[in-house]
Amino acid sequence: MARLSSLRADAADSLGERLRRFDPGADRSSVLARLDAITLDLHLIAVATLLVDGNPQGFFLNLCRMAENGRRVQRLLADRGLPPPPARRNTPLLGALAAGHFSLAEAVAEGSATQWQQGAEYEDEFLWASALQHLARTPFAPLEHVLVSLEKAGQEPSASRVALARALVARDAAAFAESFAAACLDYGLVTEKRAHSLATPVTSFAPHRFLWLEGLALLRLADRAGIAPEDTGFRYCPPLARVPMTATYTGDWAIDTAPAR
Repeated sequence: MARLSSLRADAADSLGERLRRFDPGADRSSVLARLDAITLDLHLIAVATLLVDGNPQGFFLNLCRMAENGRRVQRLLADRGLPPPPARRNTPLLGALAAGHFSLAEAVAEGSATQWQQGAEYEDEFLWASALQHLARTPFAPLEHVLVSLEKAGQEPSASRVALARALVARDAAAFAESFAAACLDYGLVTEKRAHSLATPVTSFAPHRFLWLEGLALLRLADRAGIAPEDTGFRYCPPLARVPMTATYTGDWAIDTAPAR
């Protein structure tokens, strides 16, 4: 965890500067690159706050800051008549869901991409991101048209994801617990392989090494559906990250999207 602490210090040093120097008039690719950097800084700070400090409320607040920055960029791009970020770049949405801040998650989902941006994401990435948007906005509405397409386009990990989404829509606790365990195993296999690869970038991988943000988001959705597994021993989803959020997020540490005067 010492490395995570060091990376958090670096992220904290860079975050304020990135927020101050954000240019709402920059071209779309520059705006997206800056959002990615801000998202990574806040993700690192959030994970270290949880795993190093044992502070879940600080973890949730930083996840919400990540989500609010994503929401503001979505609105900025829409106001400029530009496409939103590709659907797969949904860490802000996952952050709001993992914190259990459903109104913020719904706002991020509402502004998310609804069209596949070929060249920026694979079709199965887009479809799974679309399913998560749907679950954030309308958790129990039919989703089969997306899931059937995902089954056709997806790779092996898509099977457990499809089963998870179906269980959430149906509010089937047993099916969710079984498919979540399978998805958690899939995540672990990929994560351990990346951890032992010299080609894995240290900084961008660090917040994913010991914490599965998407898994935590799915568990919050299961909480809302009343079907969350009683098991608290899921690897990469520690019990401390599943307590209720009691802190109040007030919109701090977010970019200013107003044009310069």
